[in-house]
Amino acid sequence: MDGVEPVLYPLLRKDLIAQGPRYMVQIGEKIIDYNEDFRLFLATRNPSPYIPPDAVSVVTEVNFTTTRAGLRGQLLALTIQQEKPELETEKTKLLQQEEDKKIQLAQLEESLLETLATAQGNILENRELIDSLNQTKGSSALIQESLLESHRLQESLNQERDAYLPLAESASKMYFVITDLSKINNMYRFSLAAFLRLFQRALQTKTEEENTEARIAALEANLKNMVYEYVCRSLFKADQLMFALHFVKGMYPELFHENEWDVFTGSVVGEMLKEEDFPSWIDSERRGALAILKITFPALYQSLCLNDSHLWLSFQQSSQCEQEIPSSITKKITPFQQLLLVQAIRPDRLQSAMIAFVSKALGKNPNLAEM
Repeated sequence: MDGVEPVLYPLLRKDLIAQGPRYMVQIGEKIIDYNEDFRLFLATRNPSPYIPPDAVSVVTEVNFTTTRAGLRGQLLALTIQQEKPELETEKTKLLQQEEDKKIQLAQLEESLLETLATAQGNILENRELIDSLNQTKGSSALIQESLLESHRLQESLNQERDAYLPLAESASKMYFVITDLSKINNMYRFSLAAFLRLFQRALQTKTEEENTEARIAALEANLKNMVYEYVCRSLFKADQLMFALHFVKGMYPELFHENEWDVFTGSVVGEMLKEEDFPSWIDSERRGALAILKITFPALYQSLCLNDSHLWLSFQQSSQCEQEIPSSITKKITPFQQLLLVQAIRPDRLQSAMIAFVSKALGKNPNLAEM
């Protein structure tokens, strides 16, 4: 459910009616017995349910939605358990020791207060009390020193753990990329448990790299391939290329400049420009799409040199125009900008250009070749 029904308010507020030894509560038009051990749990799939102001004070909201930071921490712990189990064991031991020291410190403070409260006579002349205070002070100083040393050791351990943080961050990003697929088709739902199994399988991969950075890079590449292939097997063939682009967008945001993705997906609408504003070799039907590029990315449009029809002759005539973009132009624009160019001028080759872009971003992938 996505709200709190008003009929439940008397129960939530515990508006009880006493009838002898029994308690009653009114639900709608009925008055029923109330058990003090009764608890009510309301569940919803909505991560942001609306709770009316008058219900906020009588319900406790617990959000079990997976967050990026929470998943990153969980994946980091799994990585450390697999790669450096001694680090996790030592960290757990340090945390336990730290908690024990804090308890001892609290007990010493409580004992000190109790001793002062029960002391009789002149405190300054009470030798036994002064000795006890000095002993407590010494013990407290030792515990504080132990806590500082524990903090230093934890910082050292955290630095070693953080070496594996890029892998956990990348894996967390992958999970949220694939969960977005449910917006395309409600059947495309992937559980966290299934993703964690994939992640653990990737961690068990044997590599020849000796240093940590190379090992992490190899594990990350292997995990990307495993996740991509696992998801592609679950999709309709018509949606596989869409997912490939979505995967690249989520994992490599640096390949996309500002507003480029919006233009590609049709979220940006351009203005009508005069016919003479475009080169004559551009098909009249494509000038509207080209106008969007010209208005949204004037620097990009300028760098294309579209007025030089001789430069673009091979591109115009080729049946594989995505491979015939002049080399002088490809040096100045990004791979995704090349895709935008094909989309604007030669949409008949857009699918092939998309496959080429994804293949270059992800590396050779058999699933793309089959599409």
